[in-house]
Amino acid sequence: MTQPGPAARTADRPCVDCLDPSVAAAKPSWRLSRPAAFWLIAYAFAVTMLGTTLPTPLYVIYQAEWHFSTSLITLIYAVYAVGVLAALLVAGHSSDQVGRRPVLAAAIGLSIISAATFILAPGVGWLFLGRVLSGLSAGLMTGTATAALTETARPGSGRRASLVSTIANMGGLGLGPLLAGLLAQYAPQPTVLPFLIQLGLVAIAGLGLLVVPETVSQRSALSLRFRGLGIPLAGRAEFIAAGFAGFAAFSLLGLFSSLVPTFLVGVLHDTSHAVAGAVVFLAFAVGAGTQLAGSRLPSRPVMLAGLAIFLGALALIVAGLSAASMAVFLVGTVVSGVAVGAVFMGSLAVANRLAPAETRGQVISTYFVFAYVGLTVPVIAVGFGSQAFGDFRATLGCAVALAAVALVSMVIIRRSGPEAGAHPSRGTNSGS
Repeated sequence: MTQPGPAARTADRPCVDCLDPSVAAAKPSWRLSRPAAFWLIAYAFAVTMLGTTLPTPLYVIYQAEWHFSTSLITLIYAVYAVGVLAALLVAGHSSDQVGRRPVLAAAIGLSIISAATFILAPGVGWLFLGRVLSGLSAGLMTGTATAALTETARPGSGRRASLVSTIANMGGLGLGPLLAGLLAQYAPQPTVLPFLIQLGLVAIAGLGLLVVPETVSQRSALSLRFRGLGIPLAGRAEFIAAGFAGFAAFSLLGLFSSLVPTFLVGVLHDTSHAVAGAVVFLAFAVGAGTQLAGSRLPSRPVMLAGLAIFLGALALIVAGLSAASMAVFLVGTVVSGVAVGAVFMGSLAVANRLAPAETRGQVISTYFVFAYVGLTVPVIAVGFGSQAFGDFRATLGCAVALAAVALVSMVIIRRSGPEAGAHPSRGTNSGS
């Protein structure tokens, strides 16, 4: 079946070439041209996500200063994901109601407040507050920025919109630990300077937002309440498969982002903050490179290949920790980046393509609900499992569970069939 327009809608078309452009029909205002707005939104997306992972290599510094346990680090990290989920579930539809610009502005504002909270933090309780604010910021930014990039892309450039969205997300997440790790190792005030730099970067994004045109023409009053999950009726099975794939990808990202520093110290006996930040960055950087390399490939095969590689990555990480081998662990990090990049790119492309124009923000936010649940549950399990059973056994148990999730996701993707995305998606199911 084909759809009128320059491209045919099939389940395997990459990214968002076949997205309904109606929501972007409004002419840009005097503020910025469409291409300039596109890249400014991508910048805002990246620097906001950078702030969410900035504390990753700094937790061991906070831990040494305030003397709290590794399980508490896990909770601090998990609180971030709770903030993300709260924003996605309660405000996931907000940008469809009031427009993209106000919600992007709110996300940037929360990011600034979060950075200020870390700078002023006198004790561990403030770390929880800073992470909650950071999570709320990310929850508002992810779905809204992804939708805004789709709507400001040039006609016929839907593939680039989805690609830039995933790279801005993953690139920002990777740059945070790298920047903080280098500053913590080689610059003064390691728990202050990274956040001062973040404040400057995010402030630039906030100023730039003043000249970004609005892309939502039909707006209504804001209603902050749980509306259920926005799952497209057409292509429902394929969307759920994409959600499970995102769950698997973000689970591995969470494992790296929250626990790599402590694993490097406790298992691999490396105390360098720069190395901790670089290892986390390596996984994200390889993921972003994978997205660039595979951007023109069909989304379903990309997801399936990524999930297969995902299984090998888990095995390599477990082997590296078991042998206390940095070389094997780094190989596992690279393979993990390939897997996460492919899975994230393919699954977000499917979710983006299936999202109806009138509820795009809600549907994309629902995809990220799947992803951020994956970011939360395994991290908490490993953190507390490490206290009870040791780092290696906890990681092994998490790896087995994630392998099972990946296999289930592969089965759902195969059963959804190429025909699942072959029909126009005009409705969503607002129930969970």
